Amino acid sequence: MSPIMAETVELLSPARDLACGRAAVDSGADAVYIGGPSFGARSAAGNSLADIEELCRYAHRFGVRIHAALNTILTDSELEEAGKLAWQLYEAGADALIIQDPGLLQLDLPPLELHASTQQDNSLPEKVRFLRDLGFSQAVLAREMTLEEIRSVSDSCPGIRLEFFVHGALCAGISGRCYLSQRLSGRSANRGVCSQPCRLPMSLRTASGQWLARDRYLLSLKDLCHAASLEELLDAGIRSFKIEGRLKDEGYVRNVTAFYRRRIDGILERREEYARSSRGTTELIFEPDPAKSFNRGFTDYLLHGKKDNFACFDSPKAVGTPVAEVTGRKGSSLLIRPLEKDLVLHNGDKCNFFSRGELGGFRISVVRGRELEIFRLPEGVAKGTVLYRNKDAEFERVLSQDGSARRYLDLVLEYRETPGGAELAGREEGGAEACAVLSLEEPQRARDPGAQERNITEHLRRLGGTIYRLRELKTCFSEHWFIPVSRLNALRNDLIRQLEEQRELKWQSERQRRGEEIRGRRAASASGIPPELPPSELRLGYRANILNARAEEFYRRHGAAETSPAYESEPPRRAELMLCRQCLRFCFGMCTRRHGGSTREKLELVIGGESFPLVFDCRKCLMKVMDNR
Repeated sequence: MSPIMAETVELLSPARDLACGRAAVDSGADAVYIGGPSFGARSAAGNSLADIEELCRYAHRFGVRIHAALNTILTDSELEEAGKLAWQLYEAGADALIIQDPGLLQLDLPPLELHASTQQDNSLPEKVRFLRDLGFSQAVLAREMTLEEIRSVSDSCPGIRLEFFVHGALCAGISGRCYLSQRLSGRSANRGVCSQPCRLPMSLRTASGQWLARDRYLLSLKDLCHAASLEELLDAGIRSFKIEGRLKDEGYVRNVTAFYRRRIDGILERREEYARSSRGTTELIFEPDPAKSFNRGFTDYLLHGKKDNFACFDSPKAVGTPVAEVTGRKGSSLLIRPLEKDLVLHNGDKCNFFSRGELGGFRISVVRGRELEIFRLPEGVAKGTVLYRNKDAEFERVLSQDGSARRYLDLVLEYRETPGGAELAGREEGGAEACAVLSLEEPQRARDPGAQERNITEHLRRLGGTIYRLRELKTCFSEHWFIPVSRLNALRNDLIRQLEEQRELKWQSERQRRGEEIRGRRAASASGIPPELPPSELRLGYRANILNARAEEFYRRHGAAETSPAYESEPPRRAELMLCRQCLRFCFGMCTRRHGGSTREKLELVIGGESFPLVFDCRKCLMKVMDNR
């Protein structure tokens, strides 16, 4: 298939702030998602409009798109303000809005692509078709889906791009259907302020009073990693590979983005029917390794349909990778046996260990072969203790260096002498072209033409401080003019300025074209018959997350049989607080389908002294955490 006809594939990276956004772009992201000043599902990761505008300018040079997260549910008093913010994000240069609240669809929104947040629980073909018919161009699928389920959606829903999380933290509860944080702390996950109760210690007991677990992290899931399944996901219909982490730091974004960039590029090199959606080449001075960034251990979750304990019961923290076993102590030092032959530990590394079920840690002051000097050696590190490294100091040092990841556009230059001076033409990767002209008032031929040619070639190649990497330089020295270095530099800089202007004009033209298409689709949709809600959405009750009158109007307009206020507005009695794929009956060997047991003894989860009944839907393999009130 011709590259022109290739279908584009997107690596989508998170940005907590402007610095993280730039790191994502430099490390090879095709798109970046970031929160604005308010109404994002990570309230702690808000950004000013000025920073978003700067990020858009930086990203668009490489054709990298910016997705602005506007994905909380909104009150009546917030809805109009959110609509204004949508227009401000459009003016700042954003390319798409990620939304959850359907009340926004009742407003006059800017001509931006709409992406359906995973908070909408996009898991069924009929739901995704409904979103497509509403005008959404991209849908973030639920993390809990299998390859077969993804393929079913893709086959049934042409005309909408599918986005899927491939790396990062997992929620125990299905996104948009979890109210445990609101119930325990008054902080709503649907409002962007989840208190993460699933990372708390909790206990499990039977209704008869038998304790199955005490103060364990029963719902603290491991982190997602689909690095080995990217091509399977591509074949199943995923076109946007999303990295979780809008609360993660710059090093995490740089490392994980660079890792997935390499994995995806390896696939694209073999698969000519696909192409990346942005341009540019990233050069690294580090070897990307997601195991060296914050993680709770990895799981591929339900992608291949395998049921498992997806949680790490021992700790909700980044335990690290096992590196050594303690063989003894020597004063304030530990003697160790490395678990890998070529393992190298560094001064400043941080290590964890378990003692009596509790996680402890220390920082290595000095490494002397198999002896680790510790400034403050904690108690509980006995012979036989396994050490886990959760911070590689040398890796972090290299990763944090300025220029550890740099992104370039290839540039072809052609230098030609004219009767009155010279011209420098340039064509950059992506198609922008320009030509700068140098006029000499009194042209003089060089005394040493060979030296002058070498001088001109050398200075034209100097692209430091720009986003360009010279792919080819063509020269035509027909006159052998003497040209001062200052004039050569000015000629080169003038060309680069013109290329930037041409690139901006191309982006503005494309933005206008897309905007006209979006306006046209919305006008056609508004004049037609409203699409009907899928059957699974007709009677959601409080789980529809209706917090404003416009959202209720939306559901009524599209056929809802009944509507109820959001849990955050009016908590119902005996509510379903969390819907999970993590099943504690399975984890403790009590699954009637997989372990052959016949018992259906009731279980309850104890969190902070409160007891919450568990209900199991074995047909759908789901666990429900129910309110006790």
